Amino acid sequence: MLPSSKMRTTAIIVACLTGFGAVWAQDLDSALSYAGQLVQEHRYQEVIELMTHFEDLDDPEAQYVVAAEIGRAHYHLGDYLAANNAFRKAVALRPRRIETALYFQATSYLVGDRDQAYTIFREILASGATDLYLAVTLPGESTFLTDPAVWEILDELAKPVEVDTDRGSMLGVELGQPQAEVEDQLGAPSDATGSALTAHAGPFLTWAFGFDDSGMLAQIMVHNEHLLRYTPYRLELGYELDWRSTPEVAISALGAPESTSTGGTDVVVMVWRRDGVRLTLEFAPLRPPVPPGFTTDRPVLRVMRMEAVEAVEAETDHATE
Repeated sequence: MLPSSKMRTTAIIVACLTGFGAVWAQDLDSALSYAGQLVQEHRYQEVIELMTHFEDLDDPEAQYVVAAEIGRAHYHLGDYLAANNAFRKAVALRPRRIETALYFQATSYLVGDRDQAYTIFREILASGATDLYLAVTLPGESTFLTDPAVWEILDELAKPVEVDTDRGSMLGVELGQPQAEVEDQLGAPSDATGSALTAHAGPFLTWAFGFDDSGMLAQIMVHNEHLLRYTPYRLELGYELDWRSTPEVAISALGAPESTSTGGTDVVVMVWRRDGVRLTLEFAPLRPPVPPGFTTDRPVLRVMRMEAVEAVEAETDHATE
């Protein structure tokens, strides 16, 4: 929310550059609206020159907004030092604004102030953040996620997600539970609708809870690679299985699978039935960048799926009718 009524009534003339001629901005709100249009057209230099006219405003919130807008524009132009200076000012004004902190982390990393970037990244994780997509992609995923220091922080602050493959349970919910109970346990919004509850990190699906036609939990799916890359969560399956497991480890822990199939390059899918639970583990090489100690040519756990056997059989019967 922007500044005081005093600010909103202060008339300021802003001369925008090339191609647009003069633009009259009656206040900061108007300038921000116009800056939004410029951003959509990737005209970041014009955003900087527009917002610079507002740097001397007295209101701390206005100062924060202006610094953040200028910082983002410099970031998109690849001028990371100027962006870092702007975000440093913005963070000093509003240290609890997570998006600004993420950009400050990213630009600190990109200008070589890695200790500062590590400190911010650690604080973001310690604050309880669960979606790390921007934290690892803004500074350049291919570089950030090959940094051993980054993985040390992730390993130190990782949060285990314990799965009971015998009961078909995860995060305190179990296959066969009514949707209302699952929503309550997971803290889903009261207006949640549809046949699935899903979680994402950035654009990537991390896990999903699917319900059958009667509203009972019929499937739990976890995308282990997305969890590993974009969240602090780490999958723990019991039987000495976890997010690092290979097909060989799974067979050693669970015995011979009921079926094994392949799909695509180096993808292995194995299925077990355990006390009314159909467990499917999909293994594939991690795509780069990979954590230290891993390679891109060895399959590790990518997707875990647990389904209620009754639901699977009902679906199969329906398909064959």
